[in-house]
Amino acid sequence: MIITGAIFDLDGTLIDSMPMWHNFVGVYLAKYDLEPDYYLKNNAKDMSFEESSEYIYNHYNIDKTPEEIVKDMTDTAADAYANTIPIKHDVKPFLFALRCKGVRMCIATASPREWAESVLKRLNIDHYFSVILSCYDLKTSKSDPMIYDRAFDILGTDRETTYIFEDSVNCIRTAKAAGYKVIGVKDEMSFPDEEEIKKLSDVYIKDFDDFRGMVR
Repeated sequence: MIITGAIFDLDGTLIDSMPMWHNFVGVYLAKYDLEPDYYLKNNAKDMSFEESSEYIYNHYNIDKTPEEIVKDMTDTAADAYANTIPIKHDVKPFLFALRCKGVRMCIATASPREWAESVLKRLNIDHYFSVILSCYDLKTSKSDPMIYDRAFDILGTDRETTYIFEDSVNCIRTAKAAGYKVIGVKDEMSFPDEEEIKKLSDVYIKDFDDFRGMVR
């Protein structure tokens, strides 16, 4: 297949951050030698920082206000991006191969741009991307294709040979509904949606080594 432009999601696609997010409240509480109760174990992954902080404030003996807990959680996440979240399998050689073929690349992430910048710099892959677009900066979400539209305009590549790389079924639905071609990327945290992701995607890959041989 011919590819001239690549719009990459970050979390679960290029970096292995979804296990942390799946148990983020547990990671946070562990700092205080505490564990999530039954309610948090079953609901935390669908709660915002504000919702989680209110629950923790009301049910745990942590000497912080809800606002301080939100800041603490934000700092915990930022630290993980800056220091511990690993890159996914075979990402570096894949990006190098695309660069060698003249493919233009950018990031379209739901995470804050500062977090994306820190993890990409630490992993030494930031230089592959012409721009990092964040839903936070654009005041949007990936239920709206605006971030993909903006990325596509910046790349200036042909629509027929521009692909969006995503691991989330909801994001893939958005991109496909907007008429984009999508590479579905396997992530263990997306396993419940794997069959739908396969059906929606133009190509589904288990990792980037799986896809590298398809590009020409």
